[in-house]
Amino acid sequence: QVLVPKGVCVRLGEHGELATCFNPETLTYDALWRGGFLKFSPVRHGFMDSVRPAGELLPRPEGKQPEQPFTYHGFYRVGPRVVFAYQLGDVEMLDAPWVEDGKFTRVVAPREQHPLKAALTNGPAQWPQEFIAKTELGSGKPYAVDTIYPPFDNPWKAPLFFGGHAFLADGTALVCTMQGDVWRVSGLDDKLANVRWRRFASGLHQALGMVVHEDAVYVVGRDQITRLHDHNHDGEADFYECCCNKMLTSVGGHDYTCGLVRDERGRFYTSSGKQGLIRISADGEQVEVLANGFRNGDGLGIYPDGAITVPCSEGEWTPATMICLVEPSASPASPLPHYGHGGPQNGQRPRNPFVYLPRGLDNSAGGQVVIPDDRWGPLAGRMVHLSFGQGCHFLLLRDDVGGEAQGAITPLVGDFRSGAHRGKFSPRDGQLYISGMSGWGSYTPDDGCFQRVRYTGDAVQLPSAFHIHENGVLVKFTSPIDRPRVETSTQHFAQAWNYRYSPGYGSPELSPSHPGVAGHDYLEIAGVHALDDHTLFVELPDLQPVNQLHLMLEVDAGRPQELFLTVNKLDKPYTQLPGYRPFAKLIAAHPLDVDLASLRAAEPNPWREPIPKATKLSIVTGPNLTYTTRTLKARAGEPIRLTFSNPDVVPHNWVLVKPGTLAQVGGLANKLIADPAAVTRQYVPASDDVLVYTDIVAPEHELVIYFHTPREKGRYPFLCTFPGHWMVMNGELIVE
Repeated sequence: QVLVPKGVCVRLGEHGELATCFNPETLTYDALWRGGFLKFSPVRHGFMDSVRPAGELLPRPEGKQPEQPFTYHGFYRVGPRVVFAYQLGDVEMLDAPWVEDGKFTRVVAPREQHPLKAALTNGPAQWPQEFIAKTELGSGKPYAVDTIYPPFDNPWKAPLFFGGHAFLADGTALVCTMQGDVWRVSGLDDKLANVRWRRFASGLHQALGMVVHEDAVYVVGRDQITRLHDHNHDGEADFYECCCNKMLTSVGGHDYTCGLVRDERGRFYTSSGKQGLIRISADGEQVEVLANGFRNGDGLGIYPDGAITVPCSEGEWTPATMICLVEPSASPASPLPHYGHGGPQNGQRPRNPFVYLPRGLDNSAGGQVVIPDDRWGPLAGRMVHLSFGQGCHFLLLRDDVGGEAQGAITPLVGDFRSGAHRGKFSPRDGQLYISGMSGWGSYTPDDGCFQRVRYTGDAVQLPSAFHIHENGVLVKFTSPIDRPRVETSTQHFAQAWNYRYSPGYGSPELSPSHPGVAGHDYLEIAGVHALDDHTLFVELPDLQPVNQLHLMLEVDAGRPQELFLTVNKLDKPYTQLPGYRPFAKLIAAHPLDVDLASLRAAEPNPWREPIPKATKLSIVTGPNLTYTTRTLKARAGEPIRLTFSNPDVVPHNWVLVKPGTLAQVGGLANKLIADPAAVTRQYVPASDDVLVYTDIVAPEHELVIYFHTPREKGRYPFLCTFPGHWMVMNGELIVE
């Protein structure tokens, strides 16, 4: 078996007689086959696993990694052919694989001497077809959602799961897909009356972010950042330049590289499932890890001051969907800022999240984008946060108390037809365009979407800023508030809750005043004070640091204004209130510190004591939630030394249960997702049907347990009881 992390697979021959995989990191062809091209895993459209050859493997082509220095530059598409370009020593080389007389061949020569040199930028167009888009203009006010339907019915049956987009200077959009295509979308005027789609590029790997700078097009994939060139100006990319492939990657099911932004110095940033938040120098020569500890960071955003936002989706060590804020830095900090996923690292306390989002609002976060100017209403400088899970968007506000960042989100009106990955503002009309896809859990109907959120010019009433004090929250609004209504309304409401930071999958919403008890705390509002025509103060004497503060405020005759805040730190009391009297207040510990303290206790495993002369058995986890061994055999009452190894990228355990109880114990295991305390029991259900178990074993670790097999013969199921795994991750111990 050959694994090529950044391989480029190519069909060879006029009729695709052969196929090969080129390795840019060695300049070798590491696989050759015939009879087909590629096979994709059926799990989540193939996104969770590597591609495999679809055909008969042939002997690997001769060749080895050059001993002299080399730099991979990318590849050209010349009709049906692909020509690789690299520098070998001081010489620019071209490498053209092909088929002659049914056999693999390649022509490798200096660029100036290569027979295909003249054809590199003069090849025929491969996808000249244009598709007139169906469009719909929304009717909402002050923001309307317009829909630009993709050409799902296209001649190549190319899936359109959109991973990102960007704009040329004239307002033409380029949209990339998870399957590796890039489409050009033209005619994006006010009425959307003549919008056209055309395929611009193909052959990228899981493209999940784009940047255009001075009409240079950059796309980030799982393997590299690619710059797309159209040298002959025929509307299609002919050179796929490798700008940087120095990032790490893996075959892990969630090790995607998501989102791409660029700062004023030309440096790129992306969120890597393998490494964390990374920064790539403008020349592509240097890759720096700036922070880690993000779970499934689907994208990122960049503020004008250089601060980076990274979203995380709910899961183990991530109690709720959240957005993290990484402050700008000239060089990576030491130790690296860690934001919690994977648990505390080397005794380092995780950084506080910027803002949490309740599961009912956003179960799986997308990226963020700064509102650049007033063409999208009175919100310039703020951010928009996108929800992949819910297919919606939020206004994201930023606060700071003593250097501690904390954020707030407020829902925006308008839904999208797919999970929202990326947002970009068009330089032509200044409006927000959204691209997205399905493929993971998203409560949306379409495989992909490309939509516009258009400001209509009507009055906007939204929170525009906030600041947290010991005695309440100051909130500013975009439009005048109704001061008498604000100060006399009985419809204001405030509540708070925490999440539990633990290896459990997510967290229930927990009472701040009764740790560990599910529920919210109602917060008494001592008063809501109108400070000026746009500003009010919500007086909350009992406010403490909490993971989630929910405010519902009646500020005018329109719908109530809703904010969800994360309170990491309280500023000194706000004193400019009528009749204000200072009072003593003890500030509670931060919820994260309480959770970290509670992690110190765990139930010991009763099966660790060695048994002399025990028979050695082993079991190893495989990819896609499997055990590589589905059947074990042993004699009744036999002493066993079981080694459980987990080379997978997610944690697993091994649990032996009574015959006929697999589904029953598995059902109990699934319910543990709502019980973060289950981690102290190694995610093993409290059931008399459980006979033996290992601890939860982290990726790349193993554990040994000792036990005697049951004295009764039979077929004893075993399973992984980590929530959601048991349905496919199970087997049998046959006791003879």
